Amino acid sequence: MKLLRPANLSLMQLVLLGFVGVVLPLVLLVFQAANAYRELSAQAELSAREAVAFTRRSQALQTLALDMERTSRQYLIVEEASLLELLESQFNNFSTLVKQPYLLFPVTPAQELLEALLEQQALHSLADVEYIASLADLTESLTNQTQNSVDQRLQAMQQQLLSLQKQLVWQFLMLLSLSLLLVIYFTWRLLRPIDYLQKRINSLANPNNKNKTKQLQEGPAELIHLDVRLNWLEEQLDEIEQQKAQFLRHISHELKTPLASIREAGDLLHEEVLGSLTPSQKEVTGLLEQNSRRLQELIEQLLDYNLLQGKKQLEVASINLDNLLQRLLAPWQPLLEQRQQLISLPQSGLQLTGDISLLRSTLDNLLTNALHYGNTSKTIQLRAGVEKEVQWIEVENAGIPIPEHEQKRLFEPFYQGSGKRRGAVKGSGLGLSIAADCMKAHTGHLELLTSNEDATIFRLVWPTNLI
Repeated sequence: MKLLRPANLSLMQLVLLGFVGVVLPLVLLVFQAANAYRELSAQAELSAREAVAFTRRSQALQTLALDMERTSRQYLIVEEASLLELLESQFNNFSTLVKQPYLLFPVTPAQELLEALLEQQALHSLADVEYIASLADLTESLTNQTQNSVDQRLQAMQQQLLSLQKQLVWQFLMLLSLSLLLVIYFTWRLLRPIDYLQKRINSLANPNNKNKTKQLQEGPAELIHLDVRLNWLEEQLDEIEQQKAQFLRHISHELKTPLASIREAGDLLHEEVLGSLTPSQKEVTGLLEQNSRRLQELIEQLLDYNLLQGKKQLEVASINLDNLLQRLLAPWQPLLEQRQQLISLPQSGLQLTGDISLLRSTLDNLLTNALHYGNTSKTIQLRAGVEKEVQWIEVENAGIPIPEHEQKRLFEPFYQGSGKRRGAVKGSGLGLSIAADCMKAHTGHLELLTSNEDATIFRLVWPTNLI
């Protein structure tokens, strides 16, 4: 049976595995530290007991040695049998204490000499004061050596404790590092597919994004299944987008041909080519001519929008801005003269680079917005320039500001804000969207710099090097 790889685990299993992987090293460290301190504590307790017994033995031997020396001197003076028995009893106790074994403390040199001297007791009389005095001298040396042994043992225990502390600190740092690495790893295992899915969702929100990402191969099972559903959704959206583009192409072309015939017939009637009209008939033909022109504008905008969605190939050329603006403003001159409204033009002789048809469409939409939504008593400002590798154009008008909550949606197709358009012809909501798409085709952008009663400024920015 194949083991499950982390990529095949469910989200819950991966989280639990990560939790166990992070916590387990720390649990092992706590368990090891507890065992080590338990062993050290038991060893310290045993050392303390033996140290006390070891010290007491040296003190008892020293006391017995003095008593034996005193008893032997008394025996030499009075020579009583009871003193000799007492001396023998003291000597036996002294021998027993000298030979007492210890687990942790080694045999000292003084103890070895005492044991050797005790084995020679048969050659000496217990009443021999010099023999007893030599035992007392060695007992004093044993006391000093016993104290040194206890001190060395305590120092060894202290060193062992310090060594254990250092070992635990290093182990803690190593296991903490391992836990952090595991945290980073499992976080990466979770965040990488989530980040991938976030990019996939963002790509779904942009129907023009043609950079197809690879299918998710590793990650929690739920996220892999979600990626499969996103693939299905993407296919459905692509199909809908194709159907929409096809519908726009067909409906635009199908409407344009009969509309041309309707406009031609309406113009003939309105101009009274086929005969004179009554005032009421003249009014009806005027409405027919006005609304047919409006319908033609909508169809042309739909064609422009559909053309931009198809990623038209740029026809890059050098553009004289003065000539372009003169052609754009010529149809608006009667309206400007009627309003007595001025337009401030940029510096003359400026040469730009780009697709002239797309730039004409962009500027025409921005000028149309400025004329229909701006303050008719204020001058419309046009500014342009070329700076290093960037060229730009600004269109500024005064009037009712665009609400902040509407500014984020200005460049969405078919979106119409709350501002009222002047004139009998209503807007379609495609003008700014077409202008923004024209700039994207130039690898540039259209942005709203500011919007208040004094100035609403749209800025076109695109690179000079488009080849």
